[in-house]
Order: sequence, then structure tokens, then C-alpha cells
Amino acid sequence: SFHTPELILNGSQVVWVGESSTSAVPQIDLFFNYRVNPETLKDKLRIEAEGKKMDFSLVTISPDNKISVRINGLKAEDKDIDAKILIEKGLKPEKGNMTTAEPVSSSFTIPSPYVLTIQNMESEHDGTEGVVRITTSQQLTGESIKPYLKFDPEIEYKVEPNDYGFTLRSDKFDTEKSYAVIVSKGLRGKLGGVMKEEYNGSVAFGELEANINFTNSKAVYLSKRGGKNIEVQITNVPKVKLIISKIYENNLLLAQRYGYYPKENSSGPDYASYEDEYYYDDYGSDAMLGDVIYEKEIDTRSLPKSGGGRLLNFSQFEDRLPDFKGVYHVVIRSTDDYWVKDSRFISLSDLGLIAKEGLNKIYIFSNSIKTADPINGVNVAVYSSNNQLIGTGATNSNGVAEIAWTKKDFGGFKPAMVIAKTADDFNYLPFNNTKVNTSRFDVGGKRSNPSGFDAFVYAERDVYRPGEKINFSVILRDAQWKNPGDVPLKLKFLLPNGKELKSFRKSLNEEGSLEGGIDIGSAAITGSYTLEVYTSTDVLLASKNFSVEEFVPDRIRVNARLDKNALRPGEAAMLSINAMNFFGPPAANRKYETEIQVKQKSFSAEKFDGYDFSLANQNTFFDKEVKEGMTDEAGNAMIDYAVPSTYANMGALQTNFYTTVFDETGRPVSRASSVDIFTQDVFFGIKQDWFFYFPLNQPVKFQLAAVNKDGNGINATARVEVIKHEYRTVLTKSGS
Repeated sequence: SFHTPELILNGSQVVWVGESSTSAVPQIDLFFNYRVNPETLKDKLRIEAEGKKMDFSLVTISPDNKISVRINGLKAEDKDIDAKILIEKGLKPEKGNMTTAEPVSSSFTIPSPYVLTIQNMESEHDGTEGVVRITTSQQLTGESIKPYLKFDPEIEYKVEPNDYGFTLRSDKFDTEKSYAVIVSKGLRGKLGGVMKEEYNGSVAFGELEANINFTNSKAVYLSKRGGKNIEVQITNVPKVKLIISKIYENNLLLAQRYGYYPKENSSGPDYASYEDEYYYDDYGSDAMLGDVIYEKEIDTRSLPKSGGGRLLNFSQFEDRLPDFKGVYHVVIRSTDDYWVKDSRFISLSDLGLIAKEGLNKIYIFSNSIKTADPINGVNVAVYSSNNQLIGTGATNSNGVAEIAWTKKDFGGFKPAMVIAKTADDFNYLPFNNTKVNTSRFDVGGKRSNPSGFDAFVYAERDVYRPGEKINFSVILRDAQWKNPGDVPLKLKFLLPNGKELKSFRKSLNEEGSLEGGIDIGSAAITGSYTLEVYTSTDVLLASKNFSVEEFVPDRIRVNARLDKNALRPGEAAMLSINAMNFFGPPAANRKYETEIQVKQKSFSAEKFDGYDFSLANQNTFFDKEVKEGMTDEAGNAMIDYAVPSTYANMGALQTNFYTTVFDETGRPVSRASSVDIFTQDVFFGIKQDWFFYFPLNQPVKFQLAAVNKDGNGINATARVEVIKHEYRTVLTKSGS
């Protein structure tokens, strides 16, 4: 006897519908392998959101493979909500008498209505026209969608918006090719949601290459109090095998460093035998880093859909070694092609961990992954890179543990991992792949001194002239920011060469501060002076630098302006110079000098990022010319500059005018002006892909661009030459 496949729920997707964010409701589309009567489903359907039963109403009124249900009473919030679908056993298709023998449950996530996401992408081809249907989490606005879409390779297509996203149609699709679809961030939904991340998808109408990979390869931590779903991208693999191993606490560093390779069990379909060994390539079969605790073959179609992937629920198996703490190693592979697989470590825990390494302490912060609340009483242990225990502790009511440790001269005792345990939970934090790059942050911290005081020095300004007086103030506080009282301090004022200019003592007033002043002689040397504050026991508390400089203000003000912003070969520009005495008449009959420098300039177009517009085989170009003269009675001077016609077809050049006017004492005052020279009407560019090796007998695509001097694309005719370089190797033999 035989029977057709049983009724199953293939998957679900969630779309927000409504005219505004205040009236929007989430709609769930349920996809079955057979047509189902909505009224029959309604009596057996239960929907939960964050553990609470939700009211719902049916949108679909006639039997269909797709049944749409709207959740009532769910408040729109800017967060993702974990939800679950429960269907009682006994559901039967429209045509047929075989009912479901077991209850059906499926977990899903209701996305935030304020974030637009791509839920699904499907494609089909009827031999004439290809259709790509893209489902979004909410209806799109009326703005044009095409600016946010890109096909690679590019094709002509039509966009048809609908209530659930949009459809792309084209008769240019090649069934033997695959296309990359890129949806740029910034796409807006009708409810106010904005797409915050670029979406990359693949469309193919023929047979796709078999592939298995986890959606987020870097994710390790799975909340113990969440839905326990892992998204997996499975392509053209009808049946997969799931292998789950447990890596024990004392082997975590080795497994993280060298990897873990389980040896599959062939004795049973569900569970592995405890006697089976697991090998480790680098250490031989005796290195038992963990044990396989679960094996099962799964029909890919039975995994619920989630966007472009499938959901693997981690709660479907039972840990048969609960007394041994550790993390899990998950392998998903094809049952036919063993090399089509992916694996990852999974830590099933609600213990969120943050570690900070100090000078002689390690601080551990533990918070709930689900609620972010601090967790009290978590036992933490720190292991070094040579797998030795170097410190233990427990978190307080704030979820913080302080572990004292002493640095050793041996490199193997560097902290490498944190283990956190409670009576019913376990988690770990390896340092090698969870470190935060601190180069962007000021994390130096504060260094305490033996006195326990902090001194702060303030002054009127940082720069003084010889002959002036430096007035300053010092404020002293202890580690608790309290006034230390009447405390004597020692102050030293050092010369730029480090020698002591003055040393004196002063006591703090009732406010915990003091004021002072230092006279600088009119013949004092210039440079950087330093004020140092010490305790009475010569502990340095603070220091501040002061600059003492001679100031001779300019006597004249000089302006230099060009009459053009850009030049071409054969054109001329006029440089106008004006010199005025400060608080006086024009700087007449003053000598001026203008140096004109012409050099190459890199040309780029903002709208054509990644394109190289430089000229090949061009030598470095540099030209210089000096013009001198005297200003007239009004302090003005004019300089003509003509661009030589020989500069044609040399790319982009820049001409700099360095103008100097001398006052009556011979002191120079300089100004600089510049103008660009565009020696071409059209600039041609080739996009760099930074890949210089291509396979034989395969098409190679080069992207070309033609722009004007403003960087805007224009229509132009270019001649393209492909030059083949042949390298010949000659082997010679000399002697015998």
C-alpha cells in the first residue's frame, strides 16, 4: 500500500498591513502543501506572541494553499516579537480524508513595523518571461523602487508594486544564468519602516548548485529563554543530516583553536552510542574533545521557511549529558554529497558576558540575554591560553565580578577565556574572536598615584609674552572627590631646557584650592615652560605646560584673488593683488613676488566611485615660473597667466599662485591661490575590481565611464585597445 504525502505546514511569513503605523496589524501567511479550508483551520489554530494567546481574524475566506490570518490587539512597537503558531491534530485538506496525526507548531518572528525587511524572494520562468516576486515586511510607499534595485548582470525589467512587496518581470532573463539581486538600504515602507541593511539575493531559473550555510556565520550565542531557532540557507538539498556534539568545558580552548571534527555514528538514526569515538586530526583519535549526542536525517521541506532560509529549531533534541557542562557543535550536511555542509559552535544560554582586563584585575559583567537584567551569583572562572585556571569569582547584585590576577612572564598565562556557570546554565566567552577594537575609544583610564590625591591646574591662557605674569589655580581632591583640607603643596616652574626657574610652597585654602602667579622676565627665553605640582613628600600630582613666545604682528594685510575657477589650454587668468597697511594707507610701492607652480592633479568623479581616470604611461609633470614687481599707489598689482597650448591632453592639472608682499622692514606676508586646469573635455575611466587574474575561455566584463570636468556622465566616443603581453621562458644549459 502507499499514500500521498501528509498535510504539512511548509512555512509562514509576516507582513504588516494598514494605512499608518497606528492602525497597522501583522498578517501571517501560512503555506500548506494542500488546499485547506479556512473555517476548518480556525477551530484548530492558536497564535501566541511572547507567550500570550492572541486573538485573530481570517483574511482568506475560500480554500487555498495560502491562508492569511491577521493578529488583533498587538501594539506596534519598535522591536521584534517572538511568536508561535499551534495547530491541533486532526486538520485535513480540502480534498482528502487523511488528517494530521500530531499537533503542528511553528515559531516565527514578527518584525518591527519601523524597520523594512525582505521576507522572501521567489522566481519562476514560463519559457518566455521570468518573474521574481519579492515580499517585504510592509507595503511600500508610492516612490520609485528602481533606484534601490540592481541586477548583476544588468537586464531590462519592469517593476509592479503590490500589497506585499513588488514583482519584477522581464523577458530578458536567461534560464541558464543566475542573477544577483541587490536591494539598497533606504527603501521606505508605507508604515514608516526604513530598510537599514542592504539585501543581497540570488535568482536562478535552472538547477542551482547545492549549498548549505548558516545565515550568520559569526553568531554563537542562542538565548535559552527564546525561540531557539537557527536560520540556515539550504539550496537544492532535499535531505540533510543533523549532527549535534557536546564540547566539554575543559576542551573548549582546544576546540576553538583547532576546530572539532565529529565521527558520525551508523548504529542508529536518532542517537549516537557512547562508545563511539570522535577523532581530532591534529592530535589523533585519542583526543576526545566531545561526544555526539544527537543525529537525525531531516527532509528539508519539513523545516519552516524564514525569509530566504529555513528555521532549525534547537529545542527538538534532548541533551543526554546534562551533568557535563559545555557548548554544542552543530553540523548540517547533505545525505548524498557529504562535502555540502556547514558547522558552527552553539552556546545555549541566557548568561550574557562582558569581560574587561585591567592592570591587576579582570572585571566580568553578566546580564540576561533576554531581559538585559544583571544576574547575581554567577560563578565565573578565567582560563589562560595554556588552558590553566588563573582566577575565579562570583557576580554581585549588580552582575559584576572582580577577579584578581597577576601577570606572569610566561606568555601562556595570558587570559584567553571566561567560563560562567549557575545551577542550570552555562556559557563561555573566548577572547580570540570576541575582542572589541579599542583604537577608536579613549580607554587608557586613570592612573592613581601613591598619595591618593588628584590635582587640577587651571590658567588664564596657554600662551604668554616675555614680561607678562602667569596666573594659575590648583584644585586638589581625594579619590572620593572630597576636599582634603589644609594640605601643603610644593610647586616647581621649569624652563624649556628642564632646569628649575622657581620653586615654592603653598597650602590649600578651605575650598581645597590655591592660587598663584609667576612673573616672566622681559628677557626670558622663549619655549615651553612647565608648572609641576608635588605633595610635601615629592609625589608628582599634575603638570601643565605654558608657551612663552615673541609676537610681532603683521604690518600689512594682503589679498590675492583669481578671476576664474577653472582653465583650459590656451586660456588666461588674472591674479589681483591688494596690499593694505593695518590702520593706515595702502601699502604703496611694496615689492611683491609670485611663484606659479603647475603640477599634476588626481581626477576623480564622485558619482563614479571605484573608477580610475588616470592616464597611463604619463611621467610626473611639474612647471614653475616666478614673477616680481612693485605695488602701485593704491597697493594693487596685476599678474597675467596664460595656460600653454602644449598642456593639451595631459589630464587634470593644478596651478598654485604663491604671492608674497614685503613690508617696509622686509618682513614677508604671503598668500596662496589655486586654479584647476582641465586639459581634456572628456575623462575616460575604467572601474577597478582589484582582481587581475581571470579564467580562460570565459567572458570578462570591464566597466567604462566617460565624464566631464564636473564628474557628470556624458555620451562620448572612445577607442578601446586590448594589448596582449606574452612572456616567454627560455631554458638554457651550459656545460655537461
